Amino acid sequence: MVRFQTMDTEKPYTIEMEDRGEYLYVLVGGEKLTADIAVGYWHEISEKCVEMGCHKVLIEKEFKETVNVDELFRMAELLADVLPNGRIAFLDRYDHRDINELGKRLARNRNVMMQIFSDVDEAARWLHAN
Repeated sequence: MVRFQTMDTEKPYTIEMEDRGEYLYVLVGGEKLTADIAVGYWHEISEKCVEMGCHKVLIEKEFKETVNVDELFRMAELLADVLPNGRIAFLDRYDHRDINELGKRLARNRNVMMQIFSDVDEAARWLHAN
C-alpha cells in the first residue's frame, strides 16, 4: 500500500489517499462541505485514479456540516465528469443519511455506481465484487 497525504494549509479540507491495489482509498474531511470544496478534492482523486489506472474509490468523508440540495446537484455533475463509469464505495463518518442517499441516486443517474456503507471492510468487499 502506498499512502499519499496532502497537507496544504490553504485548502479548507484535508485529504489522505492510499493505493490499495484494486482501488484508491480516500479520507477527506473538514468543517463544512461545499460544492467548491468537493470540486477540489474530486479533482485530486481523479488525478490519482488516472495515475494508478483505476476507476474504483473507497471514500470516507468526515465533514461536520454537509451540502445543501442545490450543491449536491452540482457535485453529481462533477463526479460524472471526473470519474465516468466509476465505482464508489462511500462512508460518511457524520452519517448525513438523507443527503447521501440523494447523492447516490444522482450519481447512479449519471452512470457512476455508488453505494453507501457504514463499515470500511464491507465497502472494500463491495468494490472487490464490482
